[in-house]
Amino acid sequence: MNNNGIHPSFDILNQLPGCWGCKDINSVFVYVNEEYSRIIGFNNPLDCIGLTDFDIPHLNPKYAHLFQQQDLQVMQSEKRLRILDIHPYADGYWRAHLFTKTAWRDKSNNIIGTIFSGIEFKDTSLLEIGHWLCRTNIIDKTEKNNPHFNKSKLKIFLNTRESEVLFLLLYGKKPQYIAKTLQLAVKTVENYVVRLREKFNANSKGELIEVALNAGFGSHIPESMLKTQQSIILKEY
Repeated sequence: MNNNGIHPSFDILNQLPGCWGCKDINSVFVYVNEEYSRIIGFNNPLDCIGLTDFDIPHLNPKYAHLFQQQDLQVMQSEKRLRILDIHPYADGYWRAHLFTKTAWRDKSNNIIGTIFSGIEFKDTSLLEIGHWLCRTNIIDKTEKNNPHFNKSKLKIFLNTRESEVLFLLLYGKKPQYIAKTLQLAVKTVENYVVRLREKFNANSKGELIEVALNAGFGSHIPESMLKTQQSIILKEY
């Protein structure tokens, strides 16, 4: 332990940028770094040890439960999750983070909890990685043979709902998931997909996704979604 009561291996994480932390198999915080403790309303990271997401004052219990479900998914599947989190934090500001959750293992390779790390999107240029996340998830290796592959200068204007539906569609979300996230009927979402296909002159949903990615629509979060609390799994790997 150092003078602050923090194990040296955790103290190293405190020097890294972004939000970091560990939870045990019951989703109890074992460690968080200073940046994460600050945005969730604690002046001292040590004050978070022994708490769960349900003990975070500003956090809606719905999302505390969802975070614990994600932890369980990571431990059971032994796969990492990449998650887009948009929430209001303790200081009253809304923030968008790209979090990664992975299984935490001991020296015997037994899973003893989860490790999470997050990067805040303070600048839309950071979301360029979204373009490549989408490609990794969805586009197959034959894309260069598609006549739409180079349509990167399309000027297509979308309304708020169309932007939201397209964003989630680009990350591989099904109409049922999109409907639940946006609080719409599944049929309404399907109608938006039809309208999007018409706007992008795409013959199928797959073609819509490819054309939209090449037009840059995978590189930003719709502004309306930055004020809508949500936690969306973008990728499992």
